[in-house]
Amino acid sequence: MADLATDEALENYKGLLIQYCQERGLQQPTYTETQHGPADSPRWQVTVSYGDWVHETPEPVPGSKKFAHQVAAQQVLAEIDSRRENFLAGDTVDTTAESVSLPISDATTPFEVPIPLVSNALTIANERLTASQPSRYRTLTDAEFSQKLSKLTLEIVRSLLEKAEENKITFR
Repeated sequence: MADLATDEALENYKGLLIQYCQERGLQQPTYTETQHGPADSPRWQVTVSYGDWVHETPEPVPGSKKFAHQVAAQQVLAEIDSRRENFLAGDTVDTTAESVSLPISDATTPFEVPIPLVSNALTIANERLTASQPSRYRTLTDAEFSQKLSKLTLEIVRSLLEKAEENKITFR
């Protein structure tokens, strides 16, 4: 907890969480707390609701209610970063595989594509979407952004495969 007291002076985690929600068109986070312990040394169990998510501090936070809110907001932001990192790391994809199966449009037959190609297409798609609508002005929710990102990634992969086929290039 000593680190958090120092961090509180450096970062306004509640403000950062509000900014995150505003950038994604979500309502401002709401905080509810339950006091534990005596009034002269309270500990606070804090629940933060934002978008479709709810986060509760794993254990009561000692100190002021304001400090407990900051700690809870910091935990939420860490949770968001963790989810984002897991998604970008391809948590749902078998990372030991050399290729990934992607659906072709609405067809039920997948096609095999090397993972580096998909990874590069994802990077390009992310850069295009981010450049077209900077996060400061983004009105998309994370789910909408993810849908657009996956659609654009598939379009890029398909385009690359078509060009490769035209030029008789194969992937291994």
